[in-house]
Amino acid sequence: MEDNQSKAYNLFFTILNKASNFIAGLIAVTLLIIVIMQIIGRWIGSPLPWTEEMTRYLFIWMIFIGVGIGFRKAESPRVTVFLNWMPSFMQKAGRWIYTIGSISFLLFMVVYGINLVLQQIALNETSSVLLIPVWLVGISVPISGVLGILNIIQSLIYHKNLI
Repeated sequence: MEDNQSKAYNLFFTILNKASNFIAGLIAVTLLIIVIMQIIGRWIGSPLPWTEEMTRYLFIWMIFIGVGIGFRKAESPRVTVFLNWMPSFMQKAGRWIYTIGSISFLLFMVVYGINLVLQQIALNETSSVLLIPVWLVGISVPISGVLGILNIIQSLIYHKNLI
């Protein structure tokens, strides 16, 4: 029974990690291409106005996806170094405080991110140049929160010595 459960966890987290890595890579490559287009456009004297807005939105997505991915191994250098200086009972308590605090913050991101997206949808907000719905950018916040929570759970399962 536990072996099947372990295989299900492995498959789920493998797919999650590959998908989030792919999305982060795709965003980085797209960002690079758009910035190069922006540079060339300015160089030839005919800048493309949509590139600035798209760059901004891709940066937002990249940052929030990075926040979610950053919890994959629960290794914030400042936190782990600080905890390693503490006595063992403080290390255990500190790791749980870190975990609970991180999940609480990420839940805050999910709840308020969903509220933000619902507000953007209700107001039918669109971007000024691209004229895309702004919720397509805003949804990166709750997605990041969910991704971070799932990555903390992954850390609790696979990296018990880190937490």
